[in-house]
Amino acid sequence: MAQAAPGYGLPAPVDDSIHFWSASTMDTEIGSHDSFNRRDGRFVPALSLIIVIIACFFMSFTAPAAWAEVAEDFRIWGNVTARGSFGFVDPDLKRWRWWMEVQPRARESGSEMDQLLIRPGVGYALTDRSTVWIGYAHVISYPAIGDLINENRIWQQYMWSGPTPLGAFTSRTRFEQRWQDNGDDTGGRFRQFLKFNWPFSFHPAASFVMWDEVFVHLNTTDWGARQGFDQNRGFAGLGYRWLPSILTEIGYINQYINTTNTDRMNHILSLNVFIDL
Repeated sequence: MAQAAPGYGLPAPVDDSIHFWSASTMDTEIGSHDSFNRRDGRFVPALSLIIVIIACFFMSFTAPAAWAEVAEDFRIWGNVTARGSFGFVDPDLKRWRWWMEVQPRARESGSEMDQLLIRPGVGYALTDRSTVWIGYAHVISYPAIGDLINENRIWQQYMWSGPTPLGAFTSRTRFEQRWQDNGDDTGGRFRQFLKFNWPFSFHPAASFVMWDEVFVHLNTTDWGARQGFDQNRGFAGLGYRWLPSILTEIGYINQYINTTNTDRMNHILSLNVFIDL
């Protein structure tokens, strides 16, 4: 779901579960620990952000008992994302970004295909920390019963990333316009994503990663979206940078989905590979 983060030496996307870090960001992550005492004035805001992420993460566990009956499932989500700058075409285009992402998702403990998501995008770096993006996504859903459902999306997002005394932080705000072939309406959706990446001092290529993303439907549609809270995804796992251009993140996603009848809680093994070209 997913996902955004700085590209090598330049800002780049973060996405659904898909959330990654660049060599330059890794440097700032390490530097943030070295300069912790010099930046103690920023400690409280950074700690506050971590508390918000943790609170949202555990909301997925506490909300179902209070709101509705819940159906649970174990799933496996994969993600391969490649991204880079158009500077290879012309140095004057170095602030323009490209991004291509593929996410296969399986349900029933990985035995059945659930979704396939393909998401390209282009972006522009406003500063070394912030980037604006626009893109397209095609999602194929494989229901247990019935025909395939095809969804087309146009999306826009703003992303900021940078160092804090407790690690690297990323915030991404995204809007989506969605169309499904089992209805005629256009659905709007808002998504807010927050992420911390904390490298281990004894081995900076490895890091602890935590993020949370909240989804809100902006309107009701004839294909099933209901205005209001849609879902929450919380991730905890490990990242490892094998090469300056290759990063992996493996961990657990708790996905809570608000539905008309029985809400869903999915326990997801998330496997991500990010390639910077």
